[in-house]
Amino acid sequence: MQHQNYPKIVLYCMACLMLAFFVSNRLFRGDLAGWKLIISSDGLGYYAYLPALLIDHDVTYYKVTEREKKILGYNRYAPGYLVKSGNRIVNKYFAGEALLLLPFFLLATFFSWTGGIEITGYSFFFQLLTGLGALFYLFLGLCYLKKILQHFRIQPILSAIIIVTILLGTNLFYYSMWQPCMSHIYSFFAINGFLWYFCRAIQSPRLKYITFAGLFLGLTVLIRPTNGIVIILLPFLFNTGEEARTLARFLQKRKSAVLIFLAIFTLVVSIQFILWHIQTGHWFIWSYKDEGFLFGHPQIRNVLFSYRKGLFIYTPLIFLALLGCFRLAFRNLYRFFSMGFFIILSIYIIASWWNWYYGDSFGARAFIDYYGIYALMLAILLSHKETKIGTTLVLLLLFPFVALNLLQTWQYTHYIIHPYSMNKAKYQYVFLKTDSVYQKCLGGNDEIPGYSMDMSHPCKLYKTSFEEVSDGWKHSFNKNVPYAVSGRFVGYLDSLHPYSATLEIKPEVLSSYPAVFYVKGSVWIRDSIKGSSDKALFVLSMDSIDQHGNYWYGFPVNDVPDNPVGVWRNCRFSMTLPEFRIPGKVLKIYVWNSGKKPVMIDDFSVAFFTEKKKTVTN
Repeated sequence: MQHQNYPKIVLYCMACLMLAFFVSNRLFRGDLAGWKLIISSDGLGYYAYLPALLIDHDVTYYKVTEREKKILGYNRYAPGYLVKSGNRIVNKYFAGEALLLLPFFLLATFFSWTGGIEITGYSFFFQLLTGLGALFYLFLGLCYLKKILQHFRIQPILSAIIIVTILLGTNLFYYSMWQPCMSHIYSFFAINGFLWYFCRAIQSPRLKYITFAGLFLGLTVLIRPTNGIVIILLPFLFNTGEEARTLARFLQKRKSAVLIFLAIFTLVVSIQFILWHIQTGHWFIWSYKDEGFLFGHPQIRNVLFSYRKGLFIYTPLIFLALLGCFRLAFRNLYRFFSMGFFIILSIYIIASWWNWYYGDSFGARAFIDYYGIYALMLAILLSHKETKIGTTLVLLLLFPFVALNLLQTWQYTHYIIHPYSMNKAKYQYVFLKTDSVYQKCLGGNDEIPGYSMDMSHPCKLYKTSFEEVSDGWKHSFNKNVPYAVSGRFVGYLDSLHPYSATLEIKPEVLSSYPAVFYVKGSVWIRDSIKGSSDKALFVLSMDSIDQHGNYWYGFPVNDVPDNPVGVWRNCRFSMTLPEFRIPGKVLKIYVWNSGKKPVMIDDFSVAFFTEKKKTVTN
């Protein structure tokens, strides 16, 4: 076997394994973890352009929303990807992914038509071919990565190792299997394609390579506009100064090449402007209503190191890749500054988004788009022969990092890792754990405030220390004890008295309707018997919140089980409540001890925050 064939053979083998895993894991399951929700989560929004425009011919997305409600079985479901622009409805996501999935959508339409299946956009063939489409673009992206590594003269055997490692050692694997309709796989493909065609233009200046580079840069921006910063990397791609001069002479001689590059790029990106005009009558809008960047407060430390979603915590392989950038400092300062500037800028942009952990997700998913670039850095780290011992150590580290990623992927898909509210205590508690007792064992609810929330001060603070009747609180069973946190009384919860003092308010007294509130709660809890608070829940509820029925949300007060007995500890939560539209309804917040063992609570407080634009009355 010739060494240069290793990357190609590895790609074929990985494609077969991934396809087999996809079929066994998604198609042979009848529950919602199987094929019925291949199109899910944010992917519903990226995909929605296709059924709305090609099946329904309806830019209000009404029929699409009704189908999604039926699939999810949730009458109160309101698509988060639909926002208002004036009096029109607009899909806030960009259309690049839908454009790439168009061939697979048309193929699913054909199969459904020939099979006599109703063409809804969400039946079996549409779900199946969307998943297969993600795998198709995943492996095209890996093929482009292989070619980029060849351009940088990386040894074939090392390229093969890098390809396997970047797929199985990162959350690229999770998002190709369990969330294939999210945008990251498609961005990974488009960015790698753009970089490769520019590399090809460097190797052999041709008009067709310049044209393809413009096409792929357009796709990159049409999928996720901020990814357009990859253009910063163009100087990095030149192996020698002579290559740069050769390409410059070609572009000077064929000025039409630059015009064609710009024309193709503009044509692709203009698709979004056309869609905006169809949906709203305006050529340009900011579709992310009440969302945006906080460039003055980037969460760089959290994005890289936090136990919630930290890149280096959940994907330590990328930390190794960054060492490759520093190795460039000793080999090629020009490339070091080019790559360093790109990495710093990309981290800054990702960390500046208001929701820096990007909601429910496995790891730091916003970095997946750039994994081809980090794979190149990892290859550069491993390709230098001067320090064989160091290279060997790095190679040995690849195996535990891949194993850790696969294990944590399994934990995430089995509800052992919390989807958005991890912290150090939770991470340590479930680290390397696989037993079923750890499934859904983590509690708490720690959401950051929305972009439009006014966090300068609460619009109202309610607090009870269980000593006397407090404003807004309906008391239950209290007990006089010598070890209360404050005063003499505590709330006492057992099998006969399962409910704590309850905060009961009408939210319209805090803000004009419709209103969205961010709420922060805190309570001191003391276990009388080991594990007595493990079944205690924070509960927020409202009867007849809208035309679809009641609202009820409960979650464990304890971040982790197994807390000390006879010790007071502070349990907190923070979350955004659903939008309130119907005045006169009562919101209730309380602690419910669903177990039988006695639990004591004290100093229960709840603070409400509202949007900046709202008029608040105290």
